[in-house]
Amino acid sequence: MRAAAFVCADTPDIRLLGAKAVAIQGLCESPEGLAEWIGRQAADIERVVLLLHESHYDLAAVQKALRSVEVDSLGVQILEVPAGISKGDLEVAVAGLKSRAVAFAGSRPEQHKPVRSERVSRRALFLPPQPVYLAAPMVDHELCAAADGCRACVDVCPQDAYRWHQGRIHFNKDACEPCGRCVSGCPTEAISNPSASAEMLSAQIKTLIDQSDVPVGIRFVCSRAELVPHTPGWYDISVPCTAMVPGAWLLTTLLMGAGSVTAVACSEAGCPLKLDDHRLQALDFARATLASASLDPELVPSDASDGVIGRPFGTHDFSSAFTHAGDVETMLALDALSAPMGVVVHEGSSLGVVSIDSDSCTLCAQCAQTCPTEAIVANYEGETVTLSFDAASCTNCRQCTIACPEIDRGAITVEGRVEPALLRSERSDINKGTVLVCGSCGKPIAPSSMMDRIGELLGDEFEDTMAYLIRRCIDCRTLA
Repeated sequence: MRAAAFVCADTPDIRLLGAKAVAIQGLCESPEGLAEWIGRQAADIERVVLLLHESHYDLAAVQKALRSVEVDSLGVQILEVPAGISKGDLEVAVAGLKSRAVAFAGSRPEQHKPVRSERVSRRALFLPPQPVYLAAPMVDHELCAAADGCRACVDVCPQDAYRWHQGRIHFNKDACEPCGRCVSGCPTEAISNPSASAEMLSAQIKTLIDQSDVPVGIRFVCSRAELVPHTPGWYDISVPCTAMVPGAWLLTTLLMGAGSVTAVACSEAGCPLKLDDHRLQALDFARATLASASLDPELVPSDASDGVIGRPFGTHDFSSAFTHAGDVETMLALDALSAPMGVVVHEGSSLGVVSIDSDSCTLCAQCAQTCPTEAIVANYEGETVTLSFDAASCTNCRQCTIACPEIDRGAITVEGRVEPALLRSERSDINKGTVLVCGSCGKPIAPSSMMDRIGELLGDEFEDTMAYLIRRCIDCRTLA
């Protein structure tokens, strides 16, 4: 698969790549020339990188031209070349975009969301309006845990584009303003956005680091925001919105070898979604974790223009960066660098720790039934039921607390928490109790504590009924 770079030749200052990019005269104003070039000379090109002038091009026309030659427009990588960028910075940026383009896995028709173009070229003023297509998320229902009660995407979506109904998630593309919160917030990674996959982000960042002769700064930016002024040595990683970037991703980027990393605020960059709180939470968590690992929190500045690119402390080769497994890998790698890393308690953590109050918990196992990652598991063995917990599997999604019928009594709590010792430890028991068995057939009925709680709620009036219920299973009650 080839990823080719094309540059608009109208202005000399972005023709710095020479033979590394194909120069097309009038590309910004007339993207049909791009389609003609690809169709005539390079039919095998499936991935495209475009170097265009800020505000001089019409994205709708560019996408239409690419579709005409069967190039997936959601995979096109566009660099709005800022004035005064150095040849070295430009070459590194294009290399990163090429790697990202190659890692693009393609999209499905239902993932193309048409929206009104906010920017049109002078030429387009005389043509019928064309929509711009944004990449919309998609749910893989085979990976989705909605059948067990998980509604994490419903909880995190700021646009109410998700709805849970009868054990299935329904997605309303018309309501969606792609921000990526559902992608990074899904505990089972069942939701994906084709334009910002974990593979694409990892490929781009790794190439930027490898191609530069000096330490690089990485800043995550909203794809729909205005162009952020170029800061020498800093490279932009486009995501649907920086609200989707958890603090663990910032730390992962540092461990990959970046000298510094940040996420640009929505309000500062003109992103229409204005989800700044999530970005601030991510930055704060990343800084707190660095401090806990005896590393410099200033490696995560709030603004790249004020941030000094530090000396890289990591060259970790991730097996699954920008996934939940990658988050765990990041924390363990940081712990290995420090002596040792302390415990970090923070609401912005994408890892969590579950605690059970044995006095309030009835061992009904609704938490285990709902837990989308099986961080909590219920095991019945003989006349004993046990709830166990695996910290490395917990995503801090808190679906267990929503499912718990005794949450008002504090039966279960989840804390955003990074504790390396727990991440390395094996699954451990967090509550245990006896199970009532049927006096007729010997089958389990329910945990004793659960039946005690039901009897408490029903009161003395139903004492005889409870006495019968704790002696017979459902099947034997029917036979009786």
